[in-house]
Amino acid sequence: MNTTFYSTESESKPMIDVQDAKGWFEYEPSYDGVVTHINTSGAKLFGFTSPDDVIGKKVNELYAHPFDHEKTLSMLFRDEQVHGFYTLMRTRNGHLFFIRQSSSIVFVGIDKSPLKVKNEFEQIPSPL
Repeated sequence: MNTTFYSTESESKPMIDVQDAKGWFEYEPSYDGVVTHINTSGAKLFGFTSPDDVIGKKVNELYAHPFDHEKTLSMLFRDEQVHGFYTLMRTRNGHLFFIRQSSSIVFVGIDKSPLKVKNEFEQIPSPL
């Protein structure tokens, strides 16, 4: 498992690169909320056959409650990254499941303009 450092004005913090981490998934929406990347396992978890089926969708379509996406953004605007928060998500067929998610804003350029949001998550097993 690799560690990638994302630099902010105040400090550099490690964020796990999940491509090799078993049970972890990732997706990246653009700053305006359109999915630009999702790994194959993540797409299948949401009920899609491939990442291409998810790319271009609004990320709030994946949340069970679209307001939860707004809460995530509020935390990111305040802290630039959040770790280990729980969110109720929804598959393409309407099945609900919880994830534990870590997110950070990826900045670009000298003026540190926000480019996208990097999200890494794991599915929380259902107690039933």
